[in-house]
Amino acid sequence: MSQAEVALGVGSRGRGTDGQEVAPFIAAAVGDVARPRARLLPTTKLGHLPGESGLLVGFKNVSGWMNRGVDHLLDKQRRFGLVFRSQLGPSAFVHVADPELIARITRNEDRAWSSALAWYAMFTGVDPTRATMDYTVTMDFDLHRDARKLLQPAFSAAATASYLDMAMPLFETAIDSWVQQGGVDFKAAIRSLLARASTRSFLGVNDDAEASAIERATADVWGTLFAVLKNRWLSRAHRRSMDGHAYLRSALRPRIAERRASGGEDLFSRLCAETRGAAWLDDEGVVRLFLGILLAAFDTTASALASMAYLLAKHPEWQERLRDEALGLHQARISAEDTKRLELGDRAWKETLRLMPVTGGIPRYTLRDVTLGDWQIPAGAFVDAMVGPALRSETHWTHADQFDPERFSAERGEDRAHKGLFLPFGSGAHACIGLHLATVEAKAFWHAMLTRCRFRLARDYVARHTYVPLGIVSGDVKLVLEPLG
Repeated sequence: MSQAEVALGVGSRGRGTDGQEVAPFIAAAVGDVARPRARLLPTTKLGHLPGESGLLVGFKNVSGWMNRGVDHLLDKQRRFGLVFRSQLGPSAFVHVADPELIARITRNEDRAWSSALAWYAMFTGVDPTRATMDYTVTMDFDLHRDARKLLQPAFSAAATASYLDMAMPLFETAIDSWVQQGGVDFKAAIRSLLARASTRSFLGVNDDAEASAIERATADVWGTLFAVLKNRWLSRAHRRSMDGHAYLRSALRPRIAERRASGGEDLFSRLCAETRGAAWLDDEGVVRLFLGILLAAFDTTASALASMAYLLAKHPEWQERLRDEALGLHQARISAEDTKRLELGDRAWKETLRLMPVTGGIPRYTLRDVTLGDWQIPAGAFVDAMVGPALRSETHWTHADQFDPERFSAERGEDRAHKGLFLPFGSGAHACIGLHLATVEAKAFWHAMLTRCRFRLARDYVARHTYVPLGIVSGDVKLVLEPLG
C-alpha cells in the first residue's frame, strides 16, 4: 500500500482502514471514511428510483418538514413507496421507510453504511478551524468504538444517578415557581430549565447567565440543519451556527487542564479525565467530542418533554394515571433507581416519542453500491432511514395516530413486532449513548411535576408534529397549573 493510500484511508483494493469496502472516489474525496476530513457531495444518480427531484422539490420539502413533520414524510411514502428518491434543499436523498430495511441499515453488519459522512455533510462548515469534526456521529467503525469506550464511564449507572441528583433541585424549584404563578409557557420554559440542568450536570456550570448563553449557542448550531446554503455570507442561519459553535469551543477549551487537575462529577470533568493520554485525541478533539454530546444533551429531551406536556394536557385520564403512579411511590424526590418503578410513565414517554418523534430519520451514506429490497442504491448516496414514518406505520401500530401508551405494555408489546419499528434513539453502534439518561431525567421530571400540580392547556388547540429542526409538537404549549389539594 502506498503512503498516499494510507493517508487516504483506503487500501489498494478499495478498502478502508478498518477493512470495509469503500468506493475509491469516496476515499479520494474524504480521506479516512472512519474520520472524514471533507464533505462528500451526494450522488444524483437516482433516476431509476420512484420519487421526485429538483430544487423546487427541495425547497418545498424543507417547508414540509418544518410545518408538517412526520405527516409530510408519510404523504411522500404513500405516493412513492417504502424506498424513494427526493430532495431536501439542494441535496438529493434516498428515503427508506421499511422497518426491515431500516434495521439492516442501522445494524450495518455489511459495513456499507456511513454515519460519519452523513452527519459531516449536515454540519459541514460549522467549524472551519479543523478538518475533522470529531463528534461520535462523525466517526465510524473502530474509531467510533474507541470514542464510545471513552464516553461510556461518563454514562454509567452511577454517573447517571449523580447527574439526576444535580438536576432535581432545579426541577423542583422551577415547578414550584410555575405552580405559584398559576401557569407556564412550557415549551420555552422546559428548554431553559433543561439547559440549566445540563450545564450543571454535564459541564459543572452553575451560572444562569452562562447557561443561557450555552442554550442560545446550541440552538444556533442546530439551525444549520435547515440552512439551504452552507455559506457564512449567504445564509444567516449558517452564520449563526458557526458563531454558536465558536462560542462553545471558546467556553470549553480553557477548562480542560483545570478539570484534569481538580476532577469533578460533571460529564465534562469525567471526559477530561478519561481522555488523558488518548493518543488519537488532542484537547481540541476532546472539546469536539464533548460538543457532540452537549448538542444532544437537552434540546432533544426538552423537545420530547414539551410534546409530552401537550399530550398529557389533551389526555387528562392519562395524566391522572401517571399522577396516581407517581404519588404511589410515597417519595418527595425520587432517585434514578426509583424511576424504574414508573411503568406507566415509561409507556407514556415511549408513546410520546412514537407519536411526536424528535428525529425524523437516521442519516447514512452508502460506501459502495448496495441493494435495498428491489432497488440498487449507488455508492455515495445520502440515505435517510425514516424512523418517523415507521413510528406511525398503520401496518404495525394499532390506530397509529392515536395516543395510546398501553401499546407498550407487556401484554400488547407492539414495539416488539419488528426490530426496525421503534427506534426513537437510533440503533446499532450509533444508538444514542444518552438514551438511558434521557429516560431517567424525563421520568424524574414528570414525577416532580405530577406530584405538585394538575395542568391543562391555557388555549386548547389541535397540534401538529413539526421539525424546527428537531421534532416537536406545534404551538407554544402554554399551561394553566393548579396545585394539588
